[in-house]
Amino acid sequence: MSDTNQLLKLKDESFVDYHVRLFDNKDEYKIDSHRIAELLNSEYGSKYDESKWRKDYAQYCKWKSYFVEKNLDEEITKKHEEIRIESEKERIRKQDQRREYQKLIREQARIEHVRDEMIKELHKINKKKPIKWNKKDNYQSENGREGLLVLSDLHYGLFTNNHWNKFDNDEFINRMSRLVTKTIEHGKNNKVSTLHLFMIGDLINGLIHQVTRIVNTEDAVSQTMSVSEILAEVIGTLSDEFDHVKVYNCRGNHDRVTPNRKDEIAKESFNDLIPWYLKTRLKDSENVEFVENEIDDEIIIADIAGNKVFAAHGHKDKINNIAQNLTMMTKQFPEYIIMGHYHHHEEKEIHDVEVIINSSFSGVDEYAKDIRATSKAAQKFIIFTKEDKRLCTYNILLNK
Repeated sequence: MSDTNQLLKLKDESFVDYHVRLFDNKDEYKIDSHRIAELLNSEYGSKYDESKWRKDYAQYCKWKSYFVEKNLDEEITKKHEEIRIESEKERIRKQDQRREYQKLIREQARIEHVRDEMIKELHKINKKKPIKWNKKDNYQSENGREGLLVLSDLHYGLFTNNHWNKFDNDEFINRMSRLVTKTIEHGKNNKVSTLHLFMIGDLINGLIHQVTRIVNTEDAVSQTMSVSEILAEVIGTLSDEFDHVKVYNCRGNHDRVTPNRKDEIAKESFNDLIPWYLKTRLKDSENVEFVENEIDDEIIIADIAGNKVFAAHGHKDKINNIAQNLTMMTKQFPEYIIMGHYHHHEEKEIHDVEVIINSSFSGVDEYAKDIRATSKAAQKFIIFTKEDKRLCTYNILLNK
């Protein structure tokens, strides 16, 4: 065995045997306890100082003769084995920590890669098709009416074709066009000057389930860039028709970076790239305001014509307890709470708080069909006033 190789752990040698061999032969190997500590830490994946390994070896020497004399007494042997197992468990824990850290780095790098790609596309699109603000002398509302357009569960990139629903990227464009047309129509009829736009998650179909990946027409990166551009043009159109457009955003569950919910990092979501893209594309639209979430990235809090309106995607909430939970969490009292996620229309009043669930934009998919949960594809446009509170709700049907 060469001088270098004799310092390495042998193929079938246990870590404990390796530890003992190094100290037993340190004079022959011409190494000291500091060098031994370096070798053991490298093999073990730790950063202990030399005294730890030296003292462990000293304990071994202390008990060695006793083990021999007692022929490895069963109780002592059992204790020795427990120590060995704990040592091995600690090594495995450190390996797991390193692996999780590397996973985090990979996911962050993926988000940064998507942003880099979006920057390249933005430069191209801004030159080729800039969004110009066509300032108009729009009506100034004298009745204090403000509108709220709720966008949830768009699931761009989803493909489905069944008896109840046909949905793909072309149909996405058709539905969005109808939604924008009806929003402008209802807004003008009600003389709305300020439009609030809630984007409350699942704007892309993402990659969270195996069945989701099968029915996607694009990967999550392409979905994010495509839906961002579509929404930029939508908001640009709305900004031409309303005096003031206020845009809010919160995350859903389909837009998370990692497929496995248990691995989810709340701060890592494809959804976060969409507002960033929109701000860049709509920088010349002077009447578009992007409202940041002050308390939490997943909770929208807005004042609409003097009414306090909360919104969340809904994947972490139930309709029966969301009012209580959000009130306790924020120490604020909403009058209305808007949710998505459940893919159907529903409303419930909880202690004077009206909870409103928005329908799905994408409609019945394979999962909904299989669990016998069909519903209409629709989105809500709500009119608020200070005096009458929620004046009316338009449930705009999209797959007529």
